[in-house]
Amino acid sequence: MKRTIPCVAVLALFTLPVNAADESLSVSVGIAGWAIFDEFDEFALHADYELKPVQDLWGLQPRMLVIIAEHDQKYYGLGAAKAFTINDDWSWGIASHVGYAHNLDSLGYDLEFYSYLFTKYKLTKEHRVRAEIGHISNAGFGETNPGSESIVMSYSYHF
Repeated sequence: MKRTIPCVAVLALFTLPVNAADESLSVSVGIAGWAIFDEFDEFALHADYELKPVQDLWGLQPRMLVIIAEHDQKYYGLGAAKAFTINDDWSWGIASHVGYAHNLDSLGYDLEFYSYLFTKYKLTKEHRVRAEIGHISNAGFGETNPGSESIVMSYSYHF
């Protein structure tokens, strides 16, 4: 029974309709605060490029992500997002990436996974703002796996 509930929840996510407002290419730039449950002392620039949803893959949107943080820390990731409609102006979703972490020794490994929940507000047809809360960790591949959480505010241009 304990495994049934998460399996049903995951299946429900992939059977919900794709957010029609986000069926476009987009470029986003945002600022982030990292280590929000620790010292909240790392700040970063996030930039991503999101492709159109792939309808044959449950409407997942392939994405590329770059994070440039203080102390020459960098993260380059590839992943996918799934967006859902709330109403004409609001949407929410989930995203996950796998990538290379440069100079992030505090996380314990070069291979890191970054996942987040987000909400988007549509300002105009082309312009949106996005808020997200995320988590990065190495999923146990490294000897240590402390992970870190972030809060990100982004501007997105859709074309």
